[in-house]
Amino acid sequence: MDLRARAAALALVALLAAGCAELPGGAGAGPSPAPSHPPYEPVPADYEAVEKVLAQRATAALQGDEEAFLATVDPRDRKLVDQQQTIFGNLQELPMKSLAYEVKDTEQTPDEVRNDGVLFAPQVTEVAQLEEAHRAPVSHPTDMTFVRHDGGWVIGRDRAAPQERYSRPWFGGPVVAAAGRSVVVVTERDGPTDAAELLDRVSTARAEVEKALEPVWRGDDQEEVPLLVDATYNGKPPGDTFEGEDGAAAVTFWVDAVGLPKTSIATFAGAVIKDNPVAANRLATDERTLRHELSHVYGPALVPTWVNEGLAEYLSGCEANICGEDEERDQLLAHERALPGDEEWGEDGSIDYAISHAAVSWLIDENGGMKRFLEFCNDFFLHLPSGTENFHDGTGKALEASYGITEKQLVDGTWSWFEQLPSD
Repeated sequence: MDLRARAAALALVALLAAGCAELPGGAGAGPSPAPSHPPYEPVPADYEAVEKVLAQRATAALQGDEEAFLATVDPRDRKLVDQQQTIFGNLQELPMKSLAYEVKDTEQTPDEVRNDGVLFAPQVTEVAQLEEAHRAPVSHPTDMTFVRHDGGWVIGRDRAAPQERYSRPWFGGPVVAAAGRSVVVVTERDGPTDAAELLDRVSTARAEVEKALEPVWRGDDQEEVPLLVDATYNGKPPGDTFEGEDGAAAVTFWVDAVGLPKTSIATFAGAVIKDNPVAANRLATDERTLRHELSHVYGPALVPTWVNEGLAEYLSGCEANICGEDEERDQLLAHERALPGDEEWGEDGSIDYAISHAAVSWLIDENGGMKRFLEFCNDFFLHLPSGTENFHDGTGKALEASYGITEKQLVDGTWSWFEQLPSD
């Protein structure tokens, strides 16, 4: 969906992001001597010592012992201590079922640390489970550097690991959380929406969307999908989802469960709906965006993108219009008459959403209703040509089997739907 505005809140991201503070020095300050970090070759005892430090950290977090938690951090670094106090507070706010750290016998390049001491950066993975939001623990790579202080190892730098995506709502600025049946909602402590209020909205919208999509085939997984709704600056969405003027207002993705084979949706720990906090239509305040993302959680998976996104737009409440895009009616009518394929989907932002929405609306409203459309979705993978993973390649055969129409007839119906849009 269009990102209508990127507010001054972008500046706030840098302030809230964990581990992003600059090293000492600034305007008007004299040059500070560089900290001393003599070369060091770690031995097995160092890995064992760090494991004990992180075990203490995890136990302290689960038991609400802030003093013991901060004892694992370099006390000489005030900014680091402040960051870790915020993380500790966030962990207390969230319904943590488990928390642990795994230390691998692999050394990485240490980050710069503000105080003297030898440095050590083993590979550390955080393994955590949120009650109601995860059906099993979830692993998160970290970027920790340890510094030797007073004869032992303490955390000297703690940053988010560079990776395509991660979901750690506790790692960053202060948050507030609320939990319901198979759902946890996390909001910024000083954000536009209270966590309890957003939880009520999520619960209502989820029940409606689930009911509408009840016929969707889900294989052997009949359990309620655990859900984390993250309406904070913390975490990172997949790829460049939020980048540019056409950045999404929110994104939905699945997180892997630790130790389970990736054979079905049941082996995921749960789904995450990640809010874009700088979007004007962010889900924290926009009902349409919330319903759209919930449709991705409960909607069909083995379908092309135009089906997936078009159905989400339809269920978001855009039943009679293109939802704020009717000013583009002439552009839509003049656009190349074709369904957007999976490989190029999103290159033309709002136009691709509009075409997908119109195609699904025409099929549902003019050709048998939602029940028939979901039967079309459930059977779609049966018509996928062998040797391809591009679901769009099965569109023609799936339409013929379920509706008795060609792709061209669907395209003609889509543009007839555009012609009915308001002209001003």
